[in-house]
Parts: sequence; structure tokens; C-alpha cells
Amino acid sequence: MLRQIGDVRINVLDEGSGPAVLFLHGLGGCWRDWEPQLDMLGDRYRCIVVEHRGHGRSQRVPGPYSTRLFAEDALAVCRHLGVDHAYVVGLSMGGMVAQELALAAPDFVDALVLCDTSTHMGRRAREALLAAAELVRAQGFEALAGLLGDEDRGWARRTLAERPEVARNNRRESSSNDPDCWAWAVGALVEHDTRGKLADLGIPALVVWGAEDGSVPVDLARPLAEELGGAPVVVLEDAGHVCNLEQPEAFNRTITEFFAQHPPRG
Repeated sequence: MLRQIGDVRINVLDEGSGPAVLFLHGLGGCWRDWEPQLDMLGDRYRCIVVEHRGHGRSQRVPGPYSTRLFAEDALAVCRHLGVDHAYVVGLSMGGMVAQELALAAPDFVDALVLCDTSTHMGRRAREALLAAAELVRAQGFEALAGLLGDEDRGWARRTLAERPEVARNNRRESSSNDPDCWAWAVGALVEHDTRGKLADLGIPALVVWGAEDGSVPVDLARPLAEELGGAPVVVLEDAGHVCNLEQPEAFNRTITEFFAQHPPRG
């Protein structure tokens, strides 16, 4: 459902009942990135999925964008819904947004789950994404294959062999984005930098990763956990970058066990 949040209409899914869980998708994503969680967790949790401005069914508004702006949108959505605290789960760029949200409103976050994400972009990744953004603006998403190489590198071998529709549908959704909005979101991603800011949050945190993530390698999981003050790390086998779609049962079990260890505030 579209909700008027300040000067932008944000698409929000609000399903289930119980402790609130806010799900934040990555670059080019949409609510479908969290479909297994909506389907499987609504009997125990109030699942809130926010489509970032310029993504999915949310309003295409001019940039520039930032992960802080996306975080402000997500927090405003929750306030609009009457939610004053929640578990926050962010994937990829959504994990960066979750970091900014936790820094801006630590009292809102019951616990933090960061998946296949980072505190900042490395130089090579930054340059590649900025080049991709310019190409998409000029030629559309079909031009990305030649620039970024193997489009399957972010997916686990098992997913591609047994459930290729998961990767195919995810790519379809991403390429349905407005090119300018996607490029502005790239700008938000490459400018994100929370190095040295997360350790003192005092919020329970968990790092979850797909073992076969070819986009954000699993080697980055431990440094992120250290930035969070020594958060536990769970690596999901037979999963790539969008680990919650590729191994939904294992992902849901991992996060709900973590939530059980950290009950929400009253």
C-alpha cells in the first residue's frame, strides 16, 4: 500500500502480528526480495517491508539519494504505522540503510541483522558501480551485462541449478527500475561510510551471509562483525548474495532464533 510519507509516496507491506520486524531491501530491489519472510513469519511477527524511494512501487522522485535518506524514510514509515521499536533486518544496500537507521535512532532498534553488506565500498567496487550507473542512464539495464560480467555470480550454484526462477525474477524486478533512480541509489551506496561508528551502538547485532556470494564476498563478514563490536556471524550454505531468498528456511530459523535471544522492549 502506498503511504504518503512527507513529500514522497512509499510502498509499504505491513502483514502479520507480533513483535515488529522491519525489512530493508538492496539496490534495485523491492518487496519481493522479502517474500519468503512475509509468507513464513507473519504468524509470529508483524512484518514491515519498505520499498525505498525510487524503487519498486514507491514514487520515483529526483535525487540525490543517500542511505541516511532511505533510513529516514523507513523510520518515518514506522512512526506513521504507530511502531516505535522493531527488529531491523537489512540486506546489501538495505544493510547500509539499517546501519544509518540504528545510528540515527538506536532506541528504535530492538536488534539488528545485517546481511551481505558492508560499512563502505572499496575503491574498485565503487568505480565499477559508478560506471554502471552512467551506462544505465545512457543505454538502459540491458547494457549492464557487458560491464559487470557474469550476471549469475551473485547466486549460489544450487539456486541456479534447481531454482533458476529465483534469480530470473529478481533480475526482472531490478531491471524494471527507473534508470535515473537506480543511478541515484548507486550514488547513495558508494557514498555510504559508517566505519568506526557502529561498535558503540549497544544494540544486539547479527551478521548473516551467503557462502557463495560473488558480489559481496563472505570474507567481508568477519570485518563487519568486528565493526559491530564482535557480533556473531552465520554463513548460510548453498546461498549467494540474496541469501534470504535462496535459503529461506535456514535464514528464517537463524533470525528468529536470534530474536528469541533478544526479546523486544516492552
